Amino acid sequence: MSLFEECKKALKNDFQIISDIDVEDVYTKLNMYPIKQNYILWKNIDFKDFDDMEELLESMQTIQNENVYVVADDQNIPVFTSKLTSIIENIYDVMALCPKVFIFNETILLEPLFPTYTLRVAFNPNLNKSHI
Repeated sequence: MSLFEECKKALKNDFQIISDIDVEDVYTKLNMYPIKQNYILWKNIDFKDFDDMEELLESMQTIQNENVYVVADDQNIPVFTSKLTSIIENIYDVMALCPKVFIFNETILLEPLFPTYTLRVAFNPNLNKSHI
């Protein structure tokens, strides 16, 4: 079983692959954040690092049921969506997909800091940052 299949299995029914037609919209949403050459420009946005996933879930109570997109820097892994809670509860399966993974929606951006188990979290710079 591939790492992608393991991730899909871990997320169970809360998993949907984004169609090729909708992938461009997903990339447009990702580009709301400061990105250059496939790297997040963290110096340009407020962020917080989390090592404890329980603490992260606690701090995300108002948005934890929102859907987020997962984009791996690997053309063989399709873009998919799931609830933020499901992603955080299964973060190690998501992080295993590849060294660079972006988890985001219009409100929040998360990036695992490979090779650690730390998640860097930022909110859309055009939105209220009171969640962190």
